[in-house]
This record gives sequence, C-alpha cells and structure tokens, in this order.
Amino acid sequence: MNPFLNPITGLPFLKNFLFDTGRIKRLSPEEMDRHRNNSLRKIVKYAYTVPLYYKKYREANIHPDDIKKISDIEKLPFVTRKDISDFYPDGIVPKGYNKKKAQLLNTSGSTGKPISFFTDFKTMAESVPITIRGMQMYKLNWRKSRFAYLLNYGTNSLYNVHSISKNVIHSNVNSIIPLKNHQYFNILAPLKNIIKQLDEFKPDFIVSNPDTYYHLAFLKNKGYGKNINPKTLATGGSTLDSKTRKYVEDAFGCNMHELYGSVESSSVISIECFKGCWHIQHDYYHIEAVDENGLSVEPNKKGKIVLTRLFGKGTPFIRYTGLDDTILLSSDYKCGCGLNSPFFKGGIEGRPSLHNIILKDGRLIPAPLLSFVPIILDELKTRKVKQYQIIQKNIDEIDILIEIDENLGNIGPSNYMIFDKIEEAYKNIVGPDVKLSIKEVKKIKTPKDKPFSNVISYVKPEDVY
Repeated sequence: MNPFLNPITGLPFLKNFLFDTGRIKRLSPEEMDRHRNNSLRKIVKYAYTVPLYYKKYREANIHPDDIKKISDIEKLPFVTRKDISDFYPDGIVPKGYNKKKAQLLNTSGSTGKPISFFTDFKTMAESVPITIRGMQMYKLNWRKSRFAYLLNYGTNSLYNVHSISKNVIHSNVNSIIPLKNHQYFNILAPLKNIIKQLDEFKPDFIVSNPDTYYHLAFLKNKGYGKNINPKTLATGGSTLDSKTRKYVEDAFGCNMHELYGSVESSSVISIECFKGCWHIQHDYYHIEAVDENGLSVEPNKKGKIVLTRLFGKGTPFIRYTGLDDTILLSSDYKCGCGLNSPFFKGGIEGRPSLHNIILKDGRLIPAPLLSFVPIILDELKTRKVKQYQIIQKNIDEIDILIEIDENLGNIGPSNYMIFDKIEEAYKNIVGPDVKLSIKEVKKIKTPKDKPFSNVISYVKPEDVY
C-alpha cells in the first residue's frame, strides 16, 4: 500500500508538510527553543532503547530524565563512526526493530571509512519540508518550476540515499500527484546524452555535484545545451572551489548555491541563501563545534562539527562526530535574506574534492557511485577493509588501493575473496576495456594539508570530449 494513502503514515506526513515547512520563519526564538528542547527529549528517550546509546549513557551515568533542554546536551557522550560500525547491525536500532521493513544505507566512504545504518519511511518523510524550504528560498514552486536531479541513482541503489528517497518518497507522491516537472537523469549515461535531455527539459533548477557541473559547463561552452538556462544551480557532497564556481556560473549564466548535508543527517543540514549565508535548519538539527579535546569552542571560532539529528527513527545520531568537517558557527543570526537562523560562517572546511571517473564513451561515474567496497563488506559480513582509494591514472587504467585491518587479518573471508568481489563489481561498471588493478597496501597516504579523497582522477574533460 502507498504509505501516503495509509492514515497511520500519511496523516503525520501531511501535518509535517503543512506546518513544518514554514516553522523556521514562523516560530519566535522562545517558541523555537521550546520546540528544540521537546525534540531533544524525545530523541534521547528513543536512543535509550538502542543498545549502543544505552551502553554509552549507562557508562556516563546519564538517564533520559537528565536531559531537559538543549543546553543539557553536553552531558551526553559523543558517538563516533567506529561506534556505529562496532554495534552494527543489531546494536544501532532498538531491540525488536523490524529491519526488514527499514532501509539500509551506506555512507559513500568519501573519507575511505564508510558505515552502514538504518532509516525508514517516517524519517525520510519527516525531512521533506526541508527540501520544500530550499525551493522557496530560491523562489521556486515545487508544483510549477522544472527541477532536474543529476544525482546518484546508479547500480548500487540498494544502499543509496538518493535512489531510496526517489523510490520511497517521489515515486509514491507521483502516483497520487503527477510531478512531471521533477525529472531524474541517469548520471551513468554519456554526458552528451544527459546534456541533450536537459536541453529538451529546460530546467529552472538543477542539482548535482561540483565535478559533474564542471563537465556540463565544459560541454555548454562548446555549444551544447543552448536551451539550458536555469534560474539557480545547487550543489553539495564535496568541496566547491571558487574557480569551479565561477567557471560553472559563467557557463550557465546563473548563481550556484551550496547545500550541506550527509547520509546520516537524512537531509540538508544547511542551505546557502542568495546572500551567501549557510543557514542551519536548526528546528531539525542541533550543531556544535568542538576543539580537539571535545570541548565547545566559542562562536566565530573554528571547530569540528558535532551533529544531533532531532527527528526520525531507525539509527539515531546524537552528538555524532563522524562527519569530520570543520565549521565556524556565527554568533549573529541576522541575514539580509530575511531568514534569521544560526548559520555557518564561510561555509564548510574539510570536505574532500571528489573526482568523477571518466570513461572513453563519455560516461561520468560520480565518486559516490563508486562506493562498492562498503556494500561488498556488508554482504560478506566483514569490516576487514580499513580504508580504500580509487585512482584513475589515465582514460583506460584504474588502480584500487586496499588497506586491510591487521587486527582482522585472519577473521572472516579471505583477502583474495574480498579482492575478487571488489574487482568484479568495478569491472561491471567501467567495462572490459579499462585495466583494473586491485592493490593491497600497508597504508593509504593521507595528505597533511587537505582532506582525504577516496576517488582521484587525472583525466580531464578535453581528454574525452
């Protein structure tokens, strides 16, 4: 049954859609504080039923009754990527949680250290108003404007947040209210085919990753896509440098705005407005900035981000340190766009510049679509791969570096079995003409002066098109 037609799931969604979209503007500061305090109490009470959180809270001598308001959150211990990985699968959801009806997600492993966790329809549906807010911020109408999504809807869609959201949310809404103005494009098609389809669709708004935009801009400057004249471009998932931003904005003749979110957050944590402020959706999330000792830093000082998702079921994320990005929280809430909410000052630091793999036939394989390693590890029920990195040396040669956890060397499937599975998965996507080499290394080099990226390509657009 379509979950939107089921009163048990459909009515709460309708309520969220009607009332939560405008909540961030409608509520006074005092009302917002009450809402956030109530949301935190609920999510901490839920987390106490999850073995991972129950263990941590008991060890810290904390009970849900001790958490009454947002300022109490510092009493709670941090949760790391390793915690999520160590307690997966049964320890990251409440006892008795029906995992068969849930959705299993993997982070893309852009840092080379992926995790798996669970989400569900309620969590995804509850975050829809954030998407509508972004459309409204960019003066777009979700029923009338033309939206083009060039995201990861690829072969590993079983664990992919974009594919799951499309199938669970959009497809079910579309069966009730046709949304022909929202089009999803197969990012695995040759880029010239994609730009031709975009030219026919004539989108007002496009969402994709920075590297894909760069290639589209390259083709547009070569005379392709003359009817592609969007009002706004949105991007996220990796670092957008000033050179790429200017190149893309000049090619498409409109502004480009960044969205900051993660698979763990279930939606967009912050949205960059026309004034350049990265507004935090603080009725949905509580964001902290901490130093290397885990102590809160003052406003207007840089620190590592700590995420608390104030909604949803499945695997909760409370005081989660796994995003590993550097932020600067502004002490001033006022913005010329009219939205007075906390925001990130100067954007986000620490996100890697994710490259795409480019193939001879003009296909562009985005970095998140290349995250087969965590899926294979999940299928083989092992966590032996500590880190991995994909390096495209030239148009027809790719190396995949694998770092094995020595503590798990003799546990579970053999390294050869893991390597064979990895090679098979990547061969299926890059094809037989690409020389693919799986190489075990003792340590994958991590750069000191910039974030680690698990996909690196030395191939440029002019080498292909």
